[in-house]
Amino acid sequence: MNMDDMYLLLSNIKGIGYKTIQKIDDYFADIQDFNIISDEEIYKIPNISLKIKKNIVNYRSSTYLDQIKENLKKHEINYITINNSNYPKRLKHIYDPPHILYFKGNKELLNEFCIAMIGSRKPTNYGVFCANKISKELSSLGINIISGMAVGIDYYSHLGCLNGNSKTIAVLGSSIDKPYPKQNIHLMNNIIESGGIILSEYPPGTEARPGYFPMRNRIISGISDGVLIVEASERSGSLITMNYALDHGKNVFAIPGNINSHMSKGSNKIIKEGAKLVSSVDDILEEYDIPYNLNLKKENEQQIDLSNDEGQIVTILKNNGSLHVDFICEHTRLNIKDILGILNILEIKGIVTELGNKIYSIK
Repeated sequence: MNMDDMYLLLSNIKGIGYKTIQKIDDYFADIQDFNIISDEEIYKIPNISLKIKKNIVNYRSSTYLDQIKENLKKHEINYITINNSNYPKRLKHIYDPPHILYFKGNKELLNEFCIAMIGSRKPTNYGVFCANKISKELSSLGINIISGMAVGIDYYSHLGCLNGNSKTIAVLGSSIDKPYPKQNIHLMNNIIESGGIILSEYPPGTEARPGYFPMRNRIISGISDGVLIVEASERSGSLITMNYALDHGKNVFAIPGNINSHMSKGSNKIIKEGAKLVSSVDDILEEYDIPYNLNLKKENEQQIDLSNDEGQIVTILKNNGSLHVDFICEHTRLNIKDILGILNILEIKGIVTELGNKIYSIK
């Protein structure tokens, strides 16, 4: 049994996680064949419970390994170990990399440039808008997006990428055959079908648990070239990913939020502590010397015919940022009924978007 098979077998034994595998790996550092190790030697491994040692002895067989591989084949799940040349190079060099990754989709993406986008599971309309906008723009420039396929900011970050030109990577806090949350199964299928990849360190049959999500976050950070926090409260789990990113030496970015919004306290705090403020994709791109063709958006806007009133409202929003419909009324001196009609048309044309509570912004 080679080391790849050993990692596969151990990760499928109940009670064994990446830390236990690391202890075993360290203890038998010079061993290339797991089968030549005696049961007595396994019982000598330090800092591992007797129960886990018994499980290893009981399940260490080619028969059980064949069952594992057959189960993976049944679910159409592939795997890659830390010894494989296709294992993510950036992830391999973090402090605690998983020894095995299970996946569906295009594994080549794991070594391509990508930005992680994370944030609240209960985002405001502003957060949803930012996630969609930034993700789509980065994707349109050929930058892959990685996130955790949770509800909220994760979901819209994946979605924005799918609406651009690039691919998206989703890292789960459960096994691939038990995706969490279940309502995102359609998104998961879209990611795979579009040429992206779904990734997990957990073997088939593993349900999501609260403790798995922080562990998932180290993988998101480890694979990425930088982490963007879109919207986060003061105690958001996204800040765990930020801490991993700092430990991994990655660039940390954050989108500023409303100072009166509880959902922006975490984002604003980390900007004060040194994260780079992001008001447009330019702020991310300049960190990597990636050029941004600003003429592309201008050309798209010029192709859309606007009436005088439509053009006036677009200009006002460009000059003032997001505005409540009442302030648009003051600027234009049009009645609110007409303005709402014009804004509706501009939304259909894909030029403006409502952030909620009758507040509008350029899309």
